[in-house]
Amino acid sequence: MPAIADLLRAILELRDHAAQFFDESFRLTVAGESLSANVKAALQQVDALTRKLDIDAPTVMISGAAVDAAELASDTFDDEPWRLVFGKTPLAQKMCARDDENTLLFFTIEGFLEWVGSIDPFQYPGKNEPDLARPTTIRVNGLIAAFGGPLLWVLPTTGQAPDIPTNKLPDQSEVHGLIHTNAVRPLRVCPSAYALTWGDIDSPTAKPLVRLSACVLSACLVQELKHTDDGYDATLRGTKRLLLPLYDSRQEVSAEALSQLAEAVCWVYEERPETRLRLVMDRLSIDIEHGQTLLAGTEKYLAVALQQARDSYTFVILDRKDAYHKEVRELMKDMKSQADLYASKVRDLVSSLTRDILGVLVFIGFSFIGKFDQKNLHALLTSNELSLLVKFLAGYLLLSCALQFISHLRDASLAYEESRTWLDLLQHYSSRNDKEDRFLKPINKRRMTLFAAMGIIGVIYATLILITWNLPFTIELLLAQ
Repeated sequence: MPAIADLLRAILELRDHAAQFFDESFRLTVAGESLSANVKAALQQVDALTRKLDIDAPTVMISGAAVDAAELASDTFDDEPWRLVFGKTPLAQKMCARDDENTLLFFTIEGFLEWVGSIDPFQYPGKNEPDLARPTTIRVNGLIAAFGGPLLWVLPTTGQAPDIPTNKLPDQSEVHGLIHTNAVRPLRVCPSAYALTWGDIDSPTAKPLVRLSACVLSACLVQELKHTDDGYDATLRGTKRLLLPLYDSRQEVSAEALSQLAEAVCWVYEERPETRLRLVMDRLSIDIEHGQTLLAGTEKYLAVALQQARDSYTFVILDRKDAYHKEVRELMKDMKSQADLYASKVRDLVSSLTRDILGVLVFIGFSFIGKFDQKNLHALLTSNELSLLVKFLAGYLLLSCALQFISHLRDASLAYEESRTWLDLLQHYSSRNDKEDRFLKPINKRRMTLFAAMGIIGVIYATLILITWNLPFTIELLLAQ
């Protein structure tokens, strides 16, 4: 739109007269020491163009007090300090390239580079920071050639992105399922958020983002990422165990090195990521020199490590195939023993219930077999001795039910936790899906069966206890019918 281009030029003209120019992600602040006629004209033009675009006009302040643009026509405020604060979001939204995206605008390349330099790619965004893990387009005034990745596009103020290559990078959950993060605040490793796969990645404007993207991709190839006062440390557990800085803030990364990192990450997370990562780390942990950062080491040695890992992968999988099948057999044995445990507990509960019911029936039989005479039966039912006896019997049933439930619940809970612990410690070749589908899901069904049986038996025990407690009343009620 011509009005947008005019507004961008007016802002840059205002910059020529300013002492301060802060081009932040969502706000622009321009300030000067002396209000001149040229500054007044530029401020009025900015105000008129924003109104023409039907967006919020910027706030103009003279000597710390907000004024209306119309008041600038007089010479009242000449030579006084001035400031313009402009919320950029409404203007940026008029340049959006995709539906449902974050759209940022920078009036200068310098402002964009300064903002990129302040980004920590592993921290979750704050309240007033954009979330690059969702589709984001950054419009940069003065940018010549666009560049970006599947989620992040960096474009000039006009034009659209070219065809975007298919994204094969892992998502955040896959990465965090493989690496361990260690920090006071939660860390986020999301390679797609900073991936650069198209456009003029070799340009000077792209270099800071190339370094951020390389840092995130290299973090996908470690066993542990730790936040320290000096930045981030990475732990590699390969042939040797290495603890080294993730990157040096002064280090530049080439587009070729970034492409190599992306290729390695895609290969590692394509299948069996634990095995593939270990193969890459075996070589890297030998080659990386003492004092190098991980980013410098991967740029120098990753191509060789990746090629060796690919060559070794097929043989490693064949060697581990027998071990995998053996482990699955052991897994099934563990599952059978656990299933037998839950089945035996259900049988024990049913057996105890029938035993207690039979005991109550025997008690009633022996108590009343010689009292079928109406007078003797009535005297028995109203006696304090019978009342005390049935209360003791009800108490026994309650105690029996409680002890059984506590014993079985505790035993089942401990057995389940021990099984999960041993699974994590001893299962090296089976995937998480194998453990979930072949062990945990069937055992959870058995647990649900036990809990359901306990619920039903609990209701039966409660009914039996209630009847036993009120046995004289129950018998009189039945005889009355």
